[in-house]
Amino acid sequence: MAGPSLSGRTVIVTGAASGIGAASIQALAEEGATTIGIDRAAVNGPASLTIEMSVTDEAAWSDTVPRVLDRFGTIDGLVNCAGIIRMAPVTDMELDLFRQSMQVNVEGPFLAMKHVLPVMYGQGRGSVVNLSSTAGIAGSPGAAAYCASKAAVRLLSKSVALEALANGSGVRVNSLHPAMTETPMVQDIVAQLGGSADTLDQMRALQPSGRFIPVSAVVDAILFLLSDGSTFINGTDFLVDNGFTAQ
Repeated sequence: MAGPSLSGRTVIVTGAASGIGAASIQALAEEGATTIGIDRAAVNGPASLTIEMSVTDEAAWSDTVPRVLDRFGTIDGLVNCAGIIRMAPVTDMELDLFRQSMQVNVEGPFLAMKHVLPVMYGQGRGSVVNLSSTAGIAGSPGAAAYCASKAAVRLLSKSVALEALANGSGVRVNSLHPAMTETPMVQDIVAQLGGSADTLDQMRALQPSGRFIPVSAVVDAILFLLSDGSTFINGTDFLVDNGFTAQ
């Protein structure tokens, strides 16, 4: 999947220390983009600027956006990759764990957009990609908190896309929905489910192709949605699931 070059664009990526976020930083740098990697952990790789902060800290966002503008003068893209998964049946889940899922997975993108979108509106351009999941479209036992949070990201994105359209800003907002992807989160799920050697095989068997989505396929979709090649793709559920939701 390819779109026009992202060379010269300035893009903020959250969850940039690992998984899809880290891979996005690498790919954007290879495209010639300026990248700002945000994570609670140290961000390695070719980011132009790294910031250690929690995406749920509004004061940190209030400081970060002016800092990015002072250094780079623009924010052309925002990729909200930061996310967590907490596995447990609803009857066994502690309220704090449910709240953590909503805070990181929903409040994080909300705060990022709240502080970045005014910049994009003023420029008259910009693209936001919010990482949801196929779990935001179809339920999964033991993952109610994750599914609820990712479904919230889906409709948050649609609502903000309509707001951006209404003000004529030219800014686009889409949610991206990968099926199970080859990231450290997979190992986190296995650990939460007891760490059985069979668990990984069982998870793969749920995929129509019998394999997980490669990170590169998700990153390709992110680059496309950030590019001018997706100018008329706005407010969508962009699926990278290799047939998972077709079942």
